[in-house]
Amino acid sequence: MYKSKGTTILIADADATFSDSLEKILNKRNFLVIDKVSSRLELADTLLEVFPDLVIVDYNISQMTDGDAALDIHHRFPRQKILLLTYFANLDVFSFCIENGINGFQLKGCNPEELYESIETIMNGGFALPGEHANSELSGDKPPILNALGKKLKLTLREIQVIKYMSEGISDDNIAKLLFRSKASIEEYKHSIFEKTHISQLEHLIAYASLNLL
Repeated sequence: MYKSKGTTILIADADATFSDSLEKILNKRNFLVIDKVSSRLELADTLLEVFPDLVIVDYNISQMTDGDAALDIHHRFPRQKILLLTYFANLDVFSFCIENGINGFQLKGCNPEELYESIETIMNGGFALPGEHANSELSGDKPPILNALGKKLKLTLREIQVIKYMSEGISDDNIAKLLFRSKASIEEYKHSIFEKTHISQLEHLIAYASLNLL
């Protein structure tokens, strides 16, 4: 089991005040912040000299396009674990993480326990997501999420049902029974879902379902 004590972290954020506050929060859980940087160039140079367990990087770090800092880290250091911090939790951020091998994201301003949980999830090999209702973009002030998601990705109602059951940990055999379909049909639905969402790992698909409140 992962232990937080001694975990080394590099913070990349253009806001020095925020970085200092984040370091204090991390210190309370015995994480070790080994450096803080404020630009893309500084981040790349630092990672040639230090080897943190985790990089926490601002999604909108100054002097770069959204997300490029994390993308650059992943391409140059593919084994490096990365947590994005962002002011918004939406499908664009989620898709960016999945497409570029980023280990998850959390909201700036989340409470310390949520941050600790995100770090623990990543260090245990999981994908970190904000709390289900952490941002209004993910709450119930939109049209029904199933309809919206189905239209956006052209998922059928049956495919959405399969994702929902998978996210609940239900086996293919039991999904088949619940939907009165054969196991082979469930496999076909899953293949179609993976193609439409461009998500090839079950863990990420479950995170996708969670993010969309399926």
